[in-house]
Amino acid sequence: MTTKRNQQIVLIKVEDKPGVLSKISSLCRRRRYNIKSLTVGTTDKKGLSQITLVFSKEEERIQNIANQIDKLIEVIEVEVVNPRNVIDKEVILLIAKNGRLEEYIFKKSTSYDINVRTINEIQGNPVYEILGEGGAIELFLDGIDLKNDVVKMVRSGLIALKI
Repeated sequence: MTTKRNQQIVLIKVEDKPGVLSKISSLCRRRRYNIKSLTVGTTDKKGLSQITLVFSKEEERIQNIANQIDKLIEVIEVEVVNPRNVIDKEVILLIAKNGRLEEYIFKKSTSYDINVRTINEIQGNPVYEILGEGGAIELFLDGIDLKNDVVKMVRSGLIALKI
């Protein structure tokens, strides 16, 4: 389970139809909610997708936006979940400058309980795939000098499953 306490997670089950994501993100924009992370994926039910929205903890009126989203026709279910009640994961793809991070990455992978593997090398720079819980990923990234040690990096956004 996540150790992150500075976020709120909203899980949304929707009909898998064009335009649903646009309606939800537009609603958040109009209501001035800042989305920290947004992921969409298929579910075990044919024709349904799950949207995982992550908001900053500062968004005090999170239930208000959840209620507004729930009114959309294509929305099947909306739930604001406690981060402690979900299994969550996030993936990072990271190109490190000339292996400068190798020791840190593999040392911290054990202490933060994240999975790291080298998946490629580009112009002498190792490419890492890093998988872990959202909170662990945040802690892991806090120890990296993104400006000096990283060529490129991209994060997937949080995916979450309520337990």
